Amino acid sequence: MNLEGLNDFEFRQICYFMMLVEAENSFSDAAMRVGIKQGAFSQRIQALEENLGIVKGEKVELFDRSTRPATLTDAGKVFLKEAGIALTHFDRAVAQARRADQGEVGHLTLGIHNSVANSILPKLLKELRRRLPDLHLDLREVTVQQEISLLKERQLDLVFHRSPSIYDKDPDLIFMPILQESFLVALPGAHWLAKAEQISLPMLKNEAIVLPSLDVLPFYKDVIKGCQKSGFEPRIVEAVKATGIVTLLSLVAAEIGISILPSHVQVLQREGVVYRPLRDKILSRKMTIAYRKADSSVVLRKFLEVTQDVIKLPPDIPIHGS
Repeated sequence: MNLEGLNDFEFRQICYFMMLVEAENSFSDAAMRVGIKQGAFSQRIQALEENLGIVKGEKVELFDRSTRPATLTDAGKVFLKEAGIALTHFDRAVAQARRADQGEVGHLTLGIHNSVANSILPKLLKELRRRLPDLHLDLREVTVQQEISLLKERQLDLVFHRSPSIYDKDPDLIFMPILQESFLVALPGAHWLAKAEQISLPMLKNEAIVLPSLDVLPFYKDVIKGCQKSGFEPRIVEAVKATGIVTLLSLVAAEIGISILPSHVQVLQREGVVYRPLRDKILSRKMTIAYRKADSSVVLRKFLEVTQDVIKLPPDIPIHGS
C-alpha cells in the first residue's frame, strides 16, 4: 500500500466525487446536496483530478465537461468502481470499530472442563450466540494444573476455575463465583444401594471406591476427608486408577467399585451405571470464572455480563475489576 501517495488525497474529495455521480453528474445538484457553492464544489473535484495525476501540473480527467450533464470518462468509470469498493470497506471498518468498542465484536479464548461443559455451557453459548453473534470463541479443554498458568501467560482470556485452589488469593486475578456443585454416588446398576433414593456417606463404609488420581484432581481429597468425618476410612481401589469421568464410569459399570462424582456427570447416560444423590451436603465445590485483573477488554466484560444474566447472579458480584 502506497501510504505516502495516498496522503495527498482528501477523503472529502472522494466523497464529493461519489455524491456527484449519485447526482447524475450534475455539479449544481451535488453542490446543493453538500451545502456549498457550486464553484467551491467544482474546485474540490478538480483538486481530486490533479492529485490523481502522475506528474504535478497534470490531472486525470474524471468527467467529460463538454457534455451537459457531464459524463464519466473511462478513468472516471474505473475510479468510481474501485473507490466504491474502498468506501464500502471503510464504512464497514467504521461500523465494526464502533461495535468492537461496545464489545459486540471480538475474540475470546476460554478454558473449559467437564464440569462446565456438562452444566451451564450449552445455555451460555446459546445466549451468547443470540446477543453477540459476531463474538468468536475458542474453547480449550484444560486441566486443573493448566488453568491458571495459561491464564497468566495470556494464552487464555478467562477460565472456568474449580475452587478452592492455591490461586484463589492471587492479587492479579479476579474470581467470579458462578456455581456451587454438589456430588452424587455412581453405582453399578445391580448394586444393592441402587434401590435407595438417597445415599449417606456412612452407607459406603464397606464399599470399594474408585476416585480420580489425587495428584491430577486434588479436590477429591475432600471426598476422603468427608468419609473420615463420617466415621470410617474409605476403601480406595488402588489396583486400577483413572482420571477421566468417562473412564471412571466404565470402572463403575465393570463393578470394580462405586464412585463419588460431581453432579454434572448425570448428563452422561452410561449403560450399567445409576446415580443417586448424596444425602449429606458436606461435599460440594465452587466453580468460578477467573480472569486477569488488568484485562481491560470490552468484549470480556460483555461475556461476563451475559454469563451473569444466564446464571442469574446477584448484581453486586463484581464482573470487572475490584
